Amino acid sequence: MTERVKDKEASIVRRYIEAVRQFAELALDKARDRYGKEATPLFADGIHSRTYEPVRWLSQGQSWTLSNLANQQNWLRTLDGLSELTGEARYREAAEAAVRYALDELRYGKLLYWGGHMAFDLESKQPVHAADKGPQHELKCHYPYYELMNRVNPEETARYIEALWAGHITDWSNLEFSRHGQPVRDLREQDVWEQDYAEDSPVFFTGRGLTFINAGSDLFYAAAMYHRFFGEEKPLQWAKRLAHRYVETRNPETGLGGYQFSISVLPGQRGDRAVDQFGEQLKEHAPIEATLTTARQAHTIIGEAALCRMSLAETLGTSGREFLDWAVEDLLAYGEYAYDPFDHSFHPMLTNGTRLTGLVMEKSGYYGRAGEQLKAAQADVLLLWSYVKAYRLSGNAKLWTLARSIGGGLGFGDIGTPEGGATDLPSELQTADPVAIFALLELFETTGQRKFLQLAQRVGDRIVLYRFHRGLFMPSPDHEYAKLDALEPLALLHLAAAMLGVRGRMPAYCGGRPFFAAAYDGLGHQTDNILLYQKNLPSSPLAESL
Repeated sequence: MTERVKDKEASIVRRYIEAVRQFAELALDKARDRYGKEATPLFADGIHSRTYEPVRWLSQGQSWTLSNLANQQNWLRTLDGLSELTGEARYREAAEAAVRYALDELRYGKLLYWGGHMAFDLESKQPVHAADKGPQHELKCHYPYYELMNRVNPEETARYIEALWAGHITDWSNLEFSRHGQPVRDLREQDVWEQDYAEDSPVFFTGRGLTFINAGSDLFYAAAMYHRFFGEEKPLQWAKRLAHRYVETRNPETGLGGYQFSISVLPGQRGDRAVDQFGEQLKEHAPIEATLTTARQAHTIIGEAALCRMSLAETLGTSGREFLDWAVEDLLAYGEYAYDPFDHSFHPMLTNGTRLTGLVMEKSGYYGRAGEQLKAAQADVLLLWSYVKAYRLSGNAKLWTLARSIGGGLGFGDIGTPEGGATDLPSELQTADPVAIFALLELFETTGQRKFLQLAQRVGDRIVLYRFHRGLFMPSPDHEYAKLDALEPLALLHLAAAMLGVRGRMPAYCGGRPFFAAAYDGLGHQTDNILLYQKNLPSSPLAESL
């Protein structure tokens, strides 16, 4: 590499780091808790893009200044990573202070006031929860930054993970769990992992809980991290048992696994939702929720949950090999039966191999209204990342073939061979999606070809150009609120670190997509990602056109 090229790359690295630094400085100034009677080290989840007022949630006549640390994990990773690249400790110290305060003060029993339906109101300094859900602890593909938690307070991190399992597992003999958890009173931490498991317990048993893999993956991720930190074998054993429950749902002919492993029935309220809606229409297939997978659910299985499992495999080494094997098997099965290489989409499926795309629903229910169709979904860059990573870790050539097809459908051109040959890449990608950076860095790590790193730089340039506005990362300058947990700054730090050859020092990200969901006054059940962070300024052309 010539000195001129080195100087140019150093300039690009500085530009990426400076954008992240500007964002961090602004957020530290404007989003740090200064509300109510006393300040804390916590942060508001987001701020108004012009006034810098914090985001607020209206519930039963109250206005909450939301602080949900589960929805700030990328923000914490960004602060930690920024200190790593700049040598300035104050960013990391701010992240550590917030986590330390949460582990000391925001405890729901030994759980935390955070997640899908709980948060902390910075104004009243009181925990709050979704009016339509109750005080339910929930993590779904959140994948917290446990490394930071453990660094700050190992003992309380252990207590949290123990409480997570104790509060969500309802039957240890078959690992039935509820996505909604509550603290166990008089929890004896030493007994959490000392439970009896029935190795011969079948899947598809009838219970009350919805054993979704988006929630299940957060449980086995946490237990595996417990093993990583403290070296205990039993939490890892429980993590593998839970992850294997989804393996046990696989159709023996197709290898397709389900989104859940139990049949959820609430007596007097509902039966299995697939049976209720499709029991007659698909009678010959006898569908249940555990054997009917929508395109969105397939995405979670082979996207977020697969990346989670592969991250554990990398972190744990040989003791985590099963997580990789199970993720690869899912990717191969869905790649064979659900993926369409002609339009680069994944189809809704029955696990017996029957595609359901275009099925007109005869009854209304969980899956949609009568008259609507089940639809396929285009493969996105997160799935490209997942397939490339699976190839890098396993060497299975079929995974690369699928990645090559998905990449072509996304406009990546021809990614060529794993050895770096036969590539035909565009000079520019028409995307500013930060996940594309992770996919391209995965391609760079797999092939060693700098052309992928250079293409990642083009995406980084577009992020700075099109998603960095007024010191905040947002989809457009017309967006009303900016979310502290934006993925763009973390992606830019990973890109800068890769260009410097030190990416291994960056906080790991494995595809988590956090959210807060609750009833909002006058609007019913809403999620923050849509209601707040897709909202445009009232005077913007985009808002006026709606």
